[in-house]
Amino acid sequence: MKIAIVGASGAVGREFLRLLEHRDFPIDELRLFGSSRSAGSEIIFRGKEYKIKLLAQNDDFKDIDIAFVSAGGQTALDFASTITKHGALMIDNSSAFRMDPDVPLVVPEVNGADALNPAKRIIANPNCSTGSDPRAEPDRACACGYLPGC
Repeated sequence: MKIAIVGASGAVGREFLRLLEHRDFPIDELRLFGSSRSAGSEIIFRGKEYKIKLLAQNDDFKDIDIAFVSAGGQTALDFASTITKHGALMIDNSSAFRMDPDVPLVVPEVNGADALNPAKRIIANPNCSTGSDPRAEPDRACACGYLPGC
């Protein structure tokens, strides 16, 4: 599985990484993205150093399977087409798509099947009062059928 994390240097991005490692999430390739402030900095994941790339409107998400995005609503809106244009599934942690009727708002234990083939290749995350705990993100990908054997 090829994974991207947008907002990798932030608190939620780092928690995504910690949980992906803790749960032994199957990752063949990892790409980390951030703002101009964090681009170029390095994060260690599973004993390997990864350099954070500047999030840009280009083809960096080509061949990515899942992109966990936690970089704010405006960034999610601005980069959604870049992230999804080659087929990546974007799991957005902001409020940007919560009211979009074409983007499923998914709580895996309640409506995980709604995320199986989202029209826009985006899954919205409920707000903090109902399920945006970043510890659920790997489970969200699994429960929604994006990981074989889950």
